[in-house]
Amino acid sequence: MTDPCRHICLGFTEERYPEGIHICYLYNSDEERKRILPLFARQALRENEAFGYMADVPARADLPGAIEQLDLGALLKGAPGQVHLSTAMEGYYPNGGFDPDTLLAGLRARYAQARAAGLDGVRVAGEMDWALRGVPGTERIIECESRLNRLVEETPITVMCQYDLRKFDGAMMFDVMNVHPVMIVGGHILRNPFYQRS
Repeated sequence: MTDPCRHICLGFTEERYPEGIHICYLYNSDEERKRILPLFARQALRENEAFGYMADVPARADLPGAIEQLDLGALLKGAPGQVHLSTAMEGYYPNGGFDPDTLLAGLRARYAQARAAGLDGVRVAGEMDWALRGVPGTERIIECESRLNRLVEETPITVMCQYDLRKFDGAMMFDVMNVHPVMIVGGHILRNPFYQRS
């Protein structure tokens, strides 16, 4: 019997996962990130999905430059209606303070807009390194990630949060691992044995 659920494959692994997953991407080199992120984005466009990218806070002054560095610039020219770029400030700090409800509402709205435009789904990648720098509300980011799991199951949206292992400490690593059901390590996508369903 054929599984009616749409699946995603990230292009660098044979394993496929149901649409609507929350991925923790742990990378330790800029080269690896530049290799994997475009695969994730280009597959979204091939699958007729919207692709959203949330850049790190320091990139807000030069968002186009940050996108070009990640080899995503061609997406802007090739599929402008399917690609949405924003900064972390727009998603997490709408009024100067961290607000997970604003972020989740924005993702729901983006999914609804994509479906209304005839797209089959939404895929989002976001840089989360700014969360490790002690910005106000860091503890609420973990809460938000747990709630995001429920959102991606209900809509479904596929979200890949990127973390630079070179900037991690052990405590934050454990917190982050607990709230992502799937992780990417060394270019391989794996079920996360540390995931705790909330």
